[in-house]
Amino acid sequence: MHGLGYGAFTLDWSAVASFLSSPLICPFFAIVNVFIGYVLIMYITIPVAYWGLNLYNAKTFPIFSSHLFTNKGEVYNISAIVNDKFEIDYTKYEEQGKIHMSMFFALSYGFGFATIASTLTHVGFFHG
Repeated sequence: MHGLGYGAFTLDWSAVASFLSSPLICPFFAIVNVFIGYVLIMYITIPVAYWGLNLYNAKTFPIFSSHLFTNKGEVYNISAIVNDKFEIDYTKYEEQGKIHMSMFFALSYGFGFATIASTLTHVGFFHG
């Protein structure tokens, strides 16, 4: 598979219902809110961060991948920096270098943590 899947469209109910369970259960405004967030992240934020800003030297890595990479764009060998007790060996980590992520993977983590923080803040301000 190649590409980001922009423009992919399906009427298959299992694909439609796979993200937020059935769209018949959620109110329409909630579905639109999720869709707007998806469009802002997938169609605007990630392409601008990758091609426009080259954020964190992003063009060295694939735009859409869940692998970890070295600073040269090669797949990171995690087993080389972990000992037999699954603890990090800092000297081997310094030899191999820092861990880098693809732009999509890094922003997914960032927005995921921001979502948790904003949910807790919202509950605290409006219901607590």
